[in-house]
Amino acid sequence: MSQRSKFKNCSNNLLQKKAVLGLCLLLFVLPSFASAAALANYGKRGLRAYSIEGVLRLDENEIDLCTAALILSREWGTNKTSHVYRRKIDDMAEDIIERVKDAHVPMNHRAIPIINKYLYDELNYATIDSADDPDDLFLHIVIERKQGYCLSLSVLYLSLAERLGLPIYGVVVPGHFFVRYDDGRMRFNIETTSFGNSAPDEHYKEKFKAPKHLKSLYMKNLTKKQTLGCFFNNLGNCYLQVGDTDEAFRILSNAVQINPLLSEAHMNLGNIYLRRNQPHQAIAKYEQALGIVGRDSNAFNNLGAAYMQLQNYPKAESYYKTAMSLEPENPDIYRNLAHTLHSQGKNASAITEVKNALKLAPNDVPSHVLLGQIYQSLKQPGKALFHLERAAQLDPYYTEARTALGYLLLEKKQTDSALREFRFVIDNIGDDMQAYFGMGRVYDETDQSENAIWAYEKALAISPDMVPALQNLGNAYLSQQRFTEAVTVYDKAVAIEPKNGPLHYNLAVALAKNNQHQQAINEFLTAVDLDSMRPAAYNGMAISYYRLEDFENAKFYAQKAKALGYNVQKALLNL
Repeated sequence: MSQRSKFKNCSNNLLQKKAVLGLCLLLFVLPSFASAAALANYGKRGLRAYSIEGVLRLDENEIDLCTAALILSREWGTNKTSHVYRRKIDDMAEDIIERVKDAHVPMNHRAIPIINKYLYDELNYATIDSADDPDDLFLHIVIERKQGYCLSLSVLYLSLAERLGLPIYGVVVPGHFFVRYDDGRMRFNIETTSFGNSAPDEHYKEKFKAPKHLKSLYMKNLTKKQTLGCFFNNLGNCYLQVGDTDEAFRILSNAVQINPLLSEAHMNLGNIYLRRNQPHQAIAKYEQALGIVGRDSNAFNNLGAAYMQLQNYPKAESYYKTAMSLEPENPDIYRNLAHTLHSQGKNASAITEVKNALKLAPNDVPSHVLLGQIYQSLKQPGKALFHLERAAQLDPYYTEARTALGYLLLEKKQTDSALREFRFVIDNIGDDMQAYFGMGRVYDETDQSENAIWAYEKALAISPDMVPALQNLGNAYLSQQRFTEAVTVYDKAVAIEPKNGPLHYNLAVALAKNNQHQQAINEFLTAVDLDSMRPAAYNGMAISYYRLEDFENAKFYAQKAKALGYNVQKALLNL
């Protein structure tokens, strides 16, 4: 399941692509409290709104989009009040009014060149190349930095237009957002990321593949609430970027409710479901997105990720191949396909697809990591080491590269080098479950059980249901004869994976060591029910029955263990 898609075509590793409006996300039409009656938004109820819920309850003609945008800025966090920024928007609008008057032109379509000259030549507003910084969505940041991408620059443009009384609307296409002048007689598009220049509808339809059917928002003049719904789509991704998944889910749910025909909102909400390990809900959202936008490589790629989470590898493979047919130059899709092929044991085909990804992007770190892991699984440590070291060289702080390298070195019995890789991750990148687990395994290999316990406990603090860490922690407790603690962690592991025979066997051993022989027998029986060819379990039952002075059953199970080739104590056989 990345890693973003703000109406731009972003990708992530095996996972999802967020659906965002490219560098040109959705805009907000929010004028401000007008200090002078000359501004067209003067007196609107929306100027007195203090919550976004209050804004959404207003009639369309009472909404002030600038105020709504600044409410969301306030919730994101600003050092200044909304009134400060709204005053700046008002001042800009008043400056434009003066320039239009000086040019002796009416406040209609003929004013657009004056607005563009003012914004882009006088004030030097600029377009950023990427939407990597979530702050760049917000109107107060656009004003302070004098830069933005398509959605945030459009919010500014719409805020000014509402104050000027100009009939300008937000327009969305897949991966992009722009504005349009439309007074019923004159209609033309305004590209806020290109100094306000105009491009025909055909340009957007061809470049951004806007759906042609009528049942969509694309290429239409948006209402203010629809524009807000588009803004919520990007806002949800901003909260997702800073790790606030719950707030992102809430906001994207609002985006879907406001704009049920916006495919990006469904896609992004699906991505959150996928992060929450709810693949069925994610699939439903991705399919809704496809129903709106038609055949879309991102949606098919995301469906592949959802089916990977369900471990339905053939279906994931099918969706990745469909995505690849639509976007054959995307290395992420080749890598994702390789991952599902590897999961099915189709390693030769997987290697081919990773190499295809590397042809398109020779320095793609995740591809080198995956290729190294595939070679490691094929017992080709030399090739595995080459690609994992290459990944670490390309990005020394890429966690997966360092941890994968650590596990390879551990497999090669180079415990000091392996420990160094795991420690690098912890010391330089941050707490990581796999790095702590790897450290635990190194300590196991070097008979440092106390350190192993520490490492496994750190891994479990990050992921409490990590069964391998619970199992190894139980083993470490057993080695220190801390039997009660071993029983506790094995019991938790069994509750998570009740069909895991080795776990039941380990729990039985810990119970027997703790003199809980009847409970031990029950666990040994479960272990042999799951795997009848487990002679050690029969031997364990024989010992526990002996401790309970049930010598008949002790002898019976001792004989079963011996029949399966286990070296049974003679005293048990001679009962």
